[in-house]
Amino acid sequence: MYTTILAYVIAFLGLVMIGVGVWVLLYLQLGPRPIPPRYYAMVIGMICAGFGLGGIAQGLRVLVAIATGLQNMH
Repeated sequence: MYTTILAYVIAFLGLVMIGVGVWVLLYLQLGPRPIPPRYYAMVIGMICAGFGLGGIAQGLRVLVAIATGLQNMH
């Protein structure tokens, strides 16, 4: 039960990171002055970390499904 909740919390935080990263990327694009490329790299890294969190959450959900499936077989 707690592991499933943890998987959903991780997935939600991953979506939040992706959303904030896209928002900041748009903010940097439409900003009033030119922005150094290192800021774009940080934002792209943030978006990628959000996708990574989503992958971890999916893997955790699969492990929970396998564990409950094995538990129900006995």
